[in-house]
Amino acid sequence: MKFGNRNLLGVGLSVISALAAAVAMTLVIANDRAAPRNDQQVTSELATNVLGLERELGYGGLIHNFKNYLLRPDETLYRDAARENVNQILIGLDRLSDLVRQLDLDGGFSAMEEVVQLYGAAIDNVERLHKAGFAPQKIDSMVRIDDRNAFNEIETVATAAQDVLALRAAEQSRRNATYLIAINLLLAAFAISIASAFIVLFADRRSRGRELIAAHNYADDLEDMARIATHDIRSPLKQIAFLVEEVLQDSLQNDGHLSEDGLEDLELIKHRTLRVDAMVEETLGLMRTSTLTGEQEVVDLRNLVRSIVEIDAPPTLAITIEGGDKIRVDKAKLTIVLRNLISNAVKHGKTRDPHLKIRMVESKKSVEISVEDNGPGIAEEHRDRIFTLFATLGEASEGVKVDGVGLAMVRKIVRRLGGDVSVAASALGGAAFCVTLPK
Repeated sequence: MKFGNRNLLGVGLSVISALAAAVAMTLVIANDRAAPRNDQQVTSELATNVLGLERELGYGGLIHNFKNYLLRPDETLYRDAARENVNQILIGLDRLSDLVRQLDLDGGFSAMEEVVQLYGAAIDNVERLHKAGFAPQKIDSMVRIDDRNAFNEIETVATAAQDVLALRAAEQSRRNATYLIAINLLLAAFAISIASAFIVLFADRRSRGRELIAAHNYADDLEDMARIATHDIRSPLKQIAFLVEEVLQDSLQNDGHLSEDGLEDLELIKHRTLRVDAMVEETLGLMRTSTLTGEQEVVDLRNLVRSIVEIDAPPTLAITIEGGDKIRVDKAKLTIVLRNLISNAVKHGKTRDPHLKIRMVESKKSVEISVEDNGPGIAEEHRDRIFTLFATLGEASEGVKVDGVGLAMVRKIVRRLGGDVSVAASALGGAAFCVTLPK
């Protein structure tokens, strides 16, 4: 409507629109005041603290440092780090318990606190048993801790938090329904001008909602990628540290000169350093160009697998690559998935005569990519659990450790791509991870 005419109808409609806006705003304010408290901030802090607990407890945290001290009694840095992990976890559990109370959730962290305190006591026991001359394998059997109830406790709290959020969402939906009914009554009373105001308001809320959802999903993608990239970069950095130590020892043994083995180690250091640099550049590039937002392209699977193998697998490793075709997919996400699975297969293959098989099979509607190794494999009863956060499986006789954090991210990414990932026994004797993607 053009307000320049200044006629009675225009003035009347303007006044009606203003009244309608005032009534709508009053309803919104009353609705917000009557609504129960917003739990989003508390839930976000709860999720952040759980991730912090994961870092203190899992890979590079308490369990990692405890096991390393058990196996390497002379490296007391692991002992001190494990004790610090215990302190930090107990502090974090106090805050988590407070957040659970704020959300009125059922459950708590008593079992987790008990397990952490057991680890604290076990550290002192390990130190005492080492001094008494016991072998690490014997000590391991004497101080083993059952942490299943602790992890079940975390899962229970997470489920309860989801239930609370669902209840809050239902309450908000009911309030929104009341709000819409009031708006509809205004539409009936004030006709065309009120309808226009409502349409504008509704369109604006929907637009902001879509923007918030898109921003939230994008932030989740960046967080996932940063976590996985950090996990991937640690492996070559550890290899570099080991090789540097080897070169230093070689130099000391040869009066400042390097043997052929030392020179080969230097080449490996260079190769691993370039690998880390490439991974960092790739990560930064993806963040700068928003590659994780879902852009798809035609990807040659065989070439992609070969490029990952060249970087992540030792040159002497026996690898069989079968099949391979082109598929339209988000290349950045698929690269993260395959790099994670191939790196895991390399890490868990047999120490002697390791062997990997990467097989790609195409059907009319999907493509299956399997990564197999000849390592110790994964017991059937643990195959679902390894895809959950915090899952850590171990066998004392084999020294095997499977950290489920990376695999949980793998499953999340694959499902966002419209596919799924599973694990079974491999004909090579180890584990076979299979990724199924739609064509």
